[in-house]
Amino acid sequence: MNLYQRVLFICLALLSPMLSANPPQQTVKNLFNAMRDHNSKMLLAQFLPNATLQRAALNDEIKTNNLTQFAEFVGSTEKYLDEHLIKVIVQQSDNLAAVWTPYAFYLDNTLSHCGVNSFQLVKVGENWQILSLIDNVHNDDCEAFIQHHRSETDQQ
Repeated sequence: MNLYQRVLFICLALLSPMLSANPPQQTVKNLFNAMRDHNSKMLLAQFLPNATLQRAALNDEIKTNNLTQFAEFVGSTEKYLDEHLIKVIVQQSDNLAAVWTPYAFYLDNTLSHCGVNSFQLVKVGENWQILSLIDNVHNDDCEAFIQHHRSETDQQ
């Protein structure tokens, strides 16, 4: 092996763990695909066993939801659940990541509400899993909210 081949081999060996693993945002996409597919098992697989699912309400209350019950609802409802991520911002360091996503939620193809998701993820083995998800619901015009966040994306 010549010097070039050795350097290439070492670089590939060092980079392959980073290249083979899905990025943290893929776990978030998997969650919303599971909701669209009414797949409760796939939904739960995106979360750590001790994960939290919360909503920051406008009355300063933090509501904690039961993740298993939420997954059962997703798996049993006949309604089409479709969360559109307007943009995805990822901050990552080693095995810890934060994903921030303004969203628009459609129920049976009708805009229901909008807001922001904030995910905390941990890399366990080769997979990113959600440790916590907290969201809020925007109280004003969702169309304006969507346009605002889309225009921010266009400017970046």
